[in-house]
Amino acid sequence: MGGDVTVVPDLLQEGNFLVTLPLEGRAQFRYGSATADVTSGHGTIVGPYQEFRLEIEGAFDQILLRLDRRRVEVVCANLLGSEKAMPVHFDLALREIPAFWHKLLEAAASLSMFGEALAYPKMFAQLEELIVESLLVSQPNNFSAAIAVAAGPAPSAQVRKAMDYMREHIADPISLGQVARHCGLSLRSLQAGFQRDLGIWPSRWLRAQRLDRVHAILLSAAPGSISVTDVALQCGFFHLGDFSVRFKERFGEKASAVLAKRRS
Repeated sequence: MGGDVTVVPDLLQEGNFLVTLPLEGRAQFRYGSATADVTSGHGTIVGPYQEFRLEIEGAFDQILLRLDRRRVEVVCANLLGSEKAMPVHFDLALREIPAFWHKLLEAAASLSMFGEALAYPKMFAQLEELIVESLLVSQPNNFSAAIAVAAGPAPSAQVRKAMDYMREHIADPISLGQVARHCGLSLRSLQAGFQRDLGIWPSRWLRAQRLDRVHAILLSAAPGSISVTDVALQCGFFHLGDFSVRFKERFGEKASAVLAKRRS
């Protein structure tokens, strides 16, 4: 086919995982001995450990996510409750592109709108860790079986310790991986403990606490002293559209309406 191109990126030197979410066109990816046909709705995740090449057929458009190898290995160790980071080998072809990926991409785009100086780098780190955790749990890899086994529920005392830690850091862009490390747990064990004791995922519990904090700040703010966006970002919300929906669900009114009451 005219216009076809073969590319051999040097990911071994870059030290990045490369997640491809194709938008249009077709390509074939080769990573080590594995191959995958890449079309809209059928992405890939390429590791930094073996040679990688791709053959592009004509026009090809894609979204690329680069994930630092060291971060992927460390997050995997955290999921397992281990201090030893080891290479992570994902299946090349993404089985499907789940809906939550679109939320994550929207969150990244939302934060980038604030520019480099106001982009809250800690939140970008949290977002990256969330993406990595999601991949490790959902995409087949050489640790999938071990991650599933490391899901025994945390003791109730450790669940309370996690709750205390999250309350203390409610305004910080912490990840659940950090919470699990603080408690000496695997992330899966922490999640299982919350489900047993509270019937809720720790991420939802933390979101509720953050929403309550935003609500309290807006209610007590001096007229003209703050904006809803600033408060939301300061309390760990990096997807502002989702924040608006969750706030109204919890309190029955928009965050801007709560702040407007202080100005009237």
